[in-house]
Amino acid sequence: MNGGEDDLLTIGQVVDALREEFPDLSISKVRYLEDRGLLKPDRTVGGYRKFSTTGIRALRTVLTLQRDEFLPLEVIKQRIDRGTASVIGRVLAPSGPFDAPRGLPKDESTHTWQEALEITGVSEEFLRSLGDFHLFEQRGPTGDPVLSDTDLEVVRICDLLAKHGVEPRNLRLLRSAAEREASMLGQVAAPALRSAHPERRQEGERLLADLGSLMARLLDLLLYKELSRLT
Repeated sequence: MNGGEDDLLTIGQVVDALREEFPDLSISKVRYLEDRGLLKPDRTVGGYRKFSTTGIRALRTVLTLQRDEFLPLEVIKQRIDRGTASVIGRVLAPSGPFDAPRGLPKDESTHTWQEALEITGVSEEFLRSLGDFHLFEQRGPTGDPVLSDTDLEVVRICDLLAKHGVEPRNLRLLRSAAEREASMLGQVAAPALRSAHPERRQEGERLLADLGSLMARLLDLLLYKELSRLT
């Protein structure tokens, strides 16, 4: 901890201090980033969050990597864990040679419609349009709107793209393409996934995650190869 407790800022003070630089920042978003393991604020005896200079710097780094490099939170966390998340002197470019395979999203936190609006900072009209174009599954088992952590990442990235003129309607084909690729990879892993043995099913899940990472990296390379033709 840097200095005494009086030197630390509350979560509300941190949001106020950074809002000019990050207009969409909210208390809900800071809590969400903490829940995802990207922030580790100090705690008072009463359990209240307090942020030191180091904690504020960590928050600014996460928000900057989100905004400027369009990185998913999982990739940012990997960089933080490896100590390579500094934004000083960075080059805006696609992620490194090969990040560790992503795990399949399971047992994610869920968020109400209002929480999703507060965390992402998008308008209700924009969020609803993403649902209309099936860029996330808008309804939970009870019929109420529910968004997962992955859905929030989708919303955030779509918002960044929209700010550059790429509208939700332009992205609906991506969802269809993702469904096709997932179906194809699912067929490859199907024998293991359908096994009666738990260990074999776990192998199938790992295979599916590895294949997904390979496919995502391949699409990344092909996209940037095509983009390079435009320069």
